[in-house]
Amino acid sequence: MSRSLARYIERMAAIYVPSHRVRLLARQDRFGRSSDNATFNLRSFPAVVFREANENFSKQHLDTDTIDGVDVAYLAQNARVNLAGVASMALAPPAPKVTNERNQPTIGRQPSGYDANLRWAASPGAVGYRIYWREAWTPDWQRSQRIGNVTDFVLPKVSIDDFVFGVAAIGASGHESLVSAYVSPARRDADVKLVP
Repeated sequence: MSRSLARYIERMAAIYVPSHRVRLLARQDRFGRSSDNATFNLRSFPAVVFREANENFSKQHLDTDTIDGVDVAYLAQNARVNLAGVASMALAPPAPKVTNERNQPTIGRQPSGYDANLRWAASPGAVGYRIYWREAWTPDWQRSQRIGNVTDFVLPKVSIDDFVFGVAAIGASGHESLVSAYVSPARRDADVKLVP
């Protein structure tokens, strides 16, 4: 969900703060560094970190890192991006739940064996949903389709092995939730059985 949150913030920034470019990084933080978002992630809370592209590492976390080094206009733009993301999420329904009681993704290949059959739990306040999908190698959504107020949808002849899928809830005001992606839970060593 952290990557879903990052993609969401980038989309909201493009809508509400188009003068400020947000560039996503797939790393949890800068190379060899860590921030508060990592602690949240370890406790299963979605979190992202905002970083300035041109940090001055010779001042950072030192007594020479003073207020006169802050670009107030840049900081204000980042605050606007944060506010756009938070306000949009607050106005949207909650993200759909796409797993069952055993935390297994509710996705299948029915009816033909080569279709993407997506199921999810209804989100309170949703008046519709948007299905997202992308090639499995691609980091961001490539396609989407708005659908009605249903809790299942089939994309015919779209293999669940070749694409990653997600679904977002849409509220009456048009605000959209985070995208819940259909991903397999991480396998534990106990789940893997080796055959001699």
